[in-house]
Amino acid sequence: MLPATKGIFDRLTRRGRLMTKRTCDRQGHVLRSGRFLFRTPTAWEYAAAVAGGSDPAAQRWLGWQRDSIVAEPARADALRVVPGTGPDWASPDPQSVDLVMIDVEANRCVGLVSVHTGEDGGPETGGYLAPSYRGRGHGRVLFAAGLTLAHDHLGLARVRAGAEVGNIASARSLAAAGLVRVAGPPTYRLPDGRVTEAWWFQHDVPRPAQCGGPQATWFPVSSVL
Repeated sequence: MLPATKGIFDRLTRRGRLMTKRTCDRQGHVLRSGRFLFRTPTAWEYAAAVAGGSDPAAQRWLGWQRDSIVAEPARADALRVVPGTGPDWASPDPQSVDLVMIDVEANRCVGLVSVHTGEDGGPETGGYLAPSYRGRGHGRVLFAAGLTLAHDHLGLARVRAGAEVGNIASARSLAAAGLVRVAGPPTYRLPDGRVTEAWWFQHDVPRPAQCGGPQATWFPVSSVL
């Protein structure tokens, strides 16, 4: 596509506006980290992100309920979703702010990061990558985006993250993003009911900020600003 044509495409098409959006608004959040774009997903992008975490290797650690897991061949189809396409996501989790991770160069949805309610009612961050993006250092970028969402967009001074004992890759990615090991509950209950041993991590900032995007109003007042 020629530069002039691309400029018109960016201004006039919905996909162009979504992919070139640079600031948060009432419809959602957006942030950029190198080749990766993080933003509030469309329904199709969310489906692609969920498919990226539905393989058995990911589910060993994520432990979703069975009806949340995308099976093959639907998984492969969802992973081919073109970023910027699909209707608005009509039914997001009421206690989670989710961002799809998009590899702009490859034009693919490659992961999801969220800030959500933890077991103690306070803010936690977490996320996952599609299979072909694991083991390449992208986990640090994913969790760093979760921290940026929490501290610079949602006004949260403190955010925690959990990892199952033995999940070395996740622990290393959390540490690389800047979180530090802290004490916490010895176990964690996954969505499918499985109880696992847990490592806990935390990140604090002295001066959090809020953006113009949707806010996580369900967190305790003491967590915000």
